[in-house]
Amino acid sequence: MTKEEMLQLLHVSVAPSLGCTETVCAAIAASAAAAAVGGTPQFIALAVSRRLYKNGMSAKIAGFHGNGLDYAAALGAYISEASPDLEIMNKITPDIAAQARQFVSQGSCTVTIQDDVQGVYVRASVQTELGTAVCLIEGYHANIRWIQVNGSIVFQQTEEDASFITDKIHILQACTITELRQLAASASEEELHFLLKGHQMNERLAGYGLTMPVGSGIGHALFENSKKGVIFQKGLMETIVIRVAAAMEARLDGCPYTAMSSAGSGAKGIAVILPIMEVALSLGVSRRQALQAVAFGHLVNAYISSFIGKRTVLCSCALAASTAASAAITWLLGGGDREIAYAIRNMTGSITGMICDGGKTGCALKIVVSTSAALSNAVLASQGVSISVDDGICAETPEQCIRNMSEVGQQGMVNTDKTILDIIMSKK
Repeated sequence: MTKEEMLQLLHVSVAPSLGCTETVCAAIAASAAAAAVGGTPQFIALAVSRRLYKNGMSAKIAGFHGNGLDYAAALGAYISEASPDLEIMNKITPDIAAQARQFVSQGSCTVTIQDDVQGVYVRASVQTELGTAVCLIEGYHANIRWIQVNGSIVFQQTEEDASFITDKIHILQACTITELRQLAASASEEELHFLLKGHQMNERLAGYGLTMPVGSGIGHALFENSKKGVIFQKGLMETIVIRVAAAMEARLDGCPYTAMSSAGSGAKGIAVILPIMEVALSLGVSRRQALQAVAFGHLVNAYISSFIGKRTVLCSCALAASTAASAAITWLLGGGDREIAYAIRNMTGSITGMICDGGKTGCALKIVVSTSAALSNAVLASQGVSISVDDGICAETPEQCIRNMSEVGQQGMVNTDKTILDIIMSKK
């Protein structure tokens, strides 16, 4: 991978996203279909992958008092815009919200699980008085593959566009962790300056989560406890964990503020950016060093995510984003390639196995656990402490550790995802 390819990948994979990306994906598909056919929505049929259904069913919709893929699709259809915008929920007005509520209450939107597809998959069929349009999103959350109106294709993604991300992922997977660090280290402050916006966005989310009544109040309760000093002693670990929890809870409770995503996930963006930047600010490193560490974190997150995939039953926020943060923080603490490999091995041996049971405010507790592990393992690794290569699924190289994580999620827990979703649906 060249520096130019690295920067291209960062510009694509680090993007603003408002609300849970699964609900956003449903809204984009329905919005594009509605815009293509015109008229007033009469019926919407949404078909999604099992994993997208699980992740989108409980997360609150940004700027809307409610949750569910049916509401997301109805909102998208009334927004009715063709642009695949991850900040589409910014366009919700009181009128659109009221129309969507009535539409869903009338039973005019159905959501079904399509079991023969994996990963990110949404097919939205929107019927109006002018006909029916179908939009397919596949691969990643804003990737419209084609749009059909009354049986005729009116838009189809070019082969070049379809292969762009795939090609970049293949190039990324061919790299080593050391090569990714070297690439990040080769970039100038000017080339990476755009990454600062992510810290500003996610800090704003954290502030919202600490000052507003969101979710179960996880971040706020930790913050109040910190003032009493009962469990936490005031320090960097405490600051980071509280801010990450608050930002995560706010985002999944429908906060109207945009998050900066990483590898297609706002939650991962929070888990990568905030810990790295807080450590960088505490250490007083140069802005260039801070941005290089954040770039390295995004690259490692994208690298791990590419192997564990979007259909893993494991919590990719923990496995990919928090592991990436741990590697980048180890680098900030003065660790070299050996110590960075130790951090990844320590994370492999400590957090692999955390399941994903859907996107919801309770994910704030998972991020507390994985961020605490990321910081602890970075401190240990920077001092040359690593668990043994012979421990469980750990391996000699960071690349093999990551592949072992992936195998546990994709091969070792084949039936777990279905079991989790069955349990969740049994409560509805």
